[in-house]
Parts: sequence; structure tokens; C-alpha cells
Amino acid sequence: MATTAGLYSKLQRRVINQMLDAAASGNKKSIVRAFRLAETITPDEYKGAVRHVRAKVQEDHPALFIARHVSQKLSPKCRDRFIECLIVNTLLRGVAKRKEFMASEPGRWAPTTILMSPTMRCNLTCAGCYAAEYPMDQDLEPRLLQKVVDEGTEMGVYLYTLLGGEPFIYDGLLDVAAANQDCYFQVFTNGTLIDEDTVDALAELGNVAPMLSLEGNEESTDARRGRGVHRQILDTMDLLGERGILFGYSATVTRRNWRMLVSDEWVDPLVARGAVLSWNFLYMPIGRNPDTSMMLTPEERNEFREGILRVRNTKALFPVDFWGDAPFVKGCIAGKHYMHINSEGWVEPCIFTHFATDNIRDTSLAEAFNSPYFQEIRSRQPFSHNLLKPCMLIDNPDQSREIMALTGAHPTHPGAETLFTELRASIDEYAAEVDRIYSPVWSCMAADKAAQQAEEQAALREAAEVR
Repeated sequence: MATTAGLYSKLQRRVINQMLDAAASGNKKSIVRAFRLAETITPDEYKGAVRHVRAKVQEDHPALFIARHVSQKLSPKCRDRFIECLIVNTLLRGVAKRKEFMASEPGRWAPTTILMSPTMRCNLTCAGCYAAEYPMDQDLEPRLLQKVVDEGTEMGVYLYTLLGGEPFIYDGLLDVAAANQDCYFQVFTNGTLIDEDTVDALAELGNVAPMLSLEGNEESTDARRGRGVHRQILDTMDLLGERGILFGYSATVTRRNWRMLVSDEWVDPLVARGAVLSWNFLYMPIGRNPDTSMMLTPEERNEFREGILRVRNTKALFPVDFWGDAPFVKGCIAGKHYMHINSEGWVEPCIFTHFATDNIRDTSLAEAFNSPYFQEIRSRQPFSHNLLKPCMLIDNPDQSREIMALTGAHPTHPGAETLFTELRASIDEYAAEVDRIYSPVWSCMAADKAAQQAEEQAALREAAEVR
């Protein structure tokens, strides 16, 4: 059972309590104070990020409205669990433990978060879903889920993502969150199994944030997920918002819906319902009947990236572009900052990379994450100097083929190798076009960044001379 009881110093505990009190107010001055307090107990390498967000709040950036939502719209239980489990434990205690773990042995590495699919069973049959390729008759036993959390917290991990399949079809899903109150759990769900009793349980726990899957408007969502699903999801959002539970949404981005997903008409009503986070996963041809024609063209991919940045800078929502945001995290983070454990126990570097060498039933989490397979992946990251081309499967396919051949990683379900066989020529053609489109874009971004750094250095020199 994960616990931080008694493991903070008295000073840290006092600062955390002051931060929680300050965050309880929607007052801008109090919110800024909460960030200042957070900075005092944040490890040096993350202080800059805290200062950056604080500056955004002071500038009346939409980040202020997100902070106010957390402080005013969430229930006290959900607000305090979000701040302490996700922000304090992950950044304060987690960073310290990850450093200690990595220093204990040369070459050792620890993730920031862990993804788990307790089951691949689902009550829907969505077109293109990769979960459909996995066996439906195998779930992770509750003891294995707890094993992952126990070993994860020993490595310094306090953030977990549960997906599938449909996680809420798994008996005892929320028992995991209840048994690990110092950890935070994101749950990617189709939303159709979240009834009022489930919402009551989520409100009582406070450390679970549902991410509800949508494909766009009612027509788009129901076409892929089934008639009436869109309406169910909106009703679920209303229930979550009424009870003060933090939630967001996720979308599979295809050529059919990408413009909609960055439009005001789409975003504004979801923000009004209380969504504060959105995950946007560009379609990968790895699920049921993979179809490369559903992938965004490189030109569309760049326009979508720009659309996400516009939404982030104008809406009270934090949208994540799974590929377009790679420059902010220095490229691909699969096998470096996270891993995925599927329902059979296979440890995959990414939810889209269905190849593995180790099973959590046979090895420890630390051994799996530091296997030759994962080490080989990390040794090559970033896979390109152009951080707008992060993916080893789609943008740098030669890299992924070499990694699998060198490490003996095997497919975790029949058909996973399709990317390297039937779709090989199409993927190579796509990667070449991505390089053609993104090379000048990246050059411009690099030049802009260099100019900005030069201006900042000049300002610092001028300030020093004045002093």
C-alpha cells in the first residue's frame, strides 16, 4: 500500500498545508501564493516549470482559469487529493525517490508514470481500437495491480494511468485507488459505465480523474462508438462536474475529425461542462483493420499542432498533442518516462508499441523497465534531432525495426508486426513526407528559440550592468 505518512519533514508538511489553504481560494493573489509555496518545496530541476506556470497565472493566461477551476469547482476532497497526490507527491517525494533509485546502480532509470490495462474487455466495439487485438479472456489480477503500485512507489512513481479495454468493466477497479490514497489515478474510459453510484465513489476517493473518450460531435462519436454514446458521455460529464470531480476527455485524431477537435464550437461546450484536460492521440494504424488513410497528412498534423497551441493559449483547458508536444519533453518519452503493462502482464514501452521482452508476472518492475530492450530504446532517444518527429514507429521506422531485431522483442498480440510487414512501404513513404514537411518548420522553430534565448541573455547582461 502506497503511503507518504510521516515521510515529509515538519517544515514540508507545514508548507503543504499552507499551500492547500491558499489554493482553496479562487483569489488570484492566493493562487499565486500557492505556487510560490509549491516552488519552495519543489526540486531545483522543476522550479523553473513552477515559476513558468505562476507567471502565466499572473499574466491572466487561461492557466489562471484552470487554477480557479481546481480551487473553486472541485470538491475539497478532490482538490486536496489532486494537489497533494499529483503535484506534491509526484514532484516532491517522487523526484527524490527516483533520483535515489537511479543512483543506486549505474545506468538505472525510473519512470515518472506507469500505464496499466487491467483488462482488454469492453462493452463497446469501436472501429480501429487496438484493444480489440488482445485476448479478452485475460485480466491482470488485483494482486498484480497492487504489486505494480507497490514497486512503482518504491521507484518514486505516484501517478498511474488505467486504461484498456474499458477499465470500469473490471471488478474492484476503484479498490486500487482506495488502497493507495497517496497516489493519483487517471482512468481513460468510454464513460458509459459511470453511473451515479460510481460518481459517488469517485467523489469520496478524490484521487481518481476520469478521461472520457470522444471522437468529436454526436455524429462522429456515435459513428465509431455506437448510437447514443455521445449523449451518455455528456450526461456523465454533467454528473462529474456537479460533484466536483476533476475530469477531462480524450480523442483519437483522424483525417475526419481533426479540424473539429481544435475548433471553438467543439472545445467551448466541454470547458463549460468542467473539462480541464484533453488528450489527443493521433491515429496509429495498429488496431482492428489498420488503415493508413485515416492518419493525418504531415501538413494536417502541423496544422493540428498549431490548433492545439491556440486552444492552450485561449481556453481554460490544457490540451495535450501526443506528437506535436514532443519538443516540450525532448522527443519521445516511451520507455523513458513511462511504460505500459497490458492485461496479460507484458511490459510495453508505449501503448502503441505492442512489443515486449518481459512480463510482470515473471520479473520485477525495475528489471522490466531496465531491460536491454528499454535501455536500447532510451539510448536512441530522441530518435531524430527534429523533435517534431518523435515516434520510432511512424516517424523513424528504421529505428524501431533495428530495436526489435537487436533485442528480440516480440509482438504482444497477433498482427502487431503488421507495421513492419504489410504496412512497411506505406509507413516509409509517410515518414519521408513527414521529414519533408517538418524540416523547414523545425528550422524556423529552432531559429526563433535561439533568438529568444539571445534576447533573454542580453536582458540579463543589461540588468547586471545596471546593478
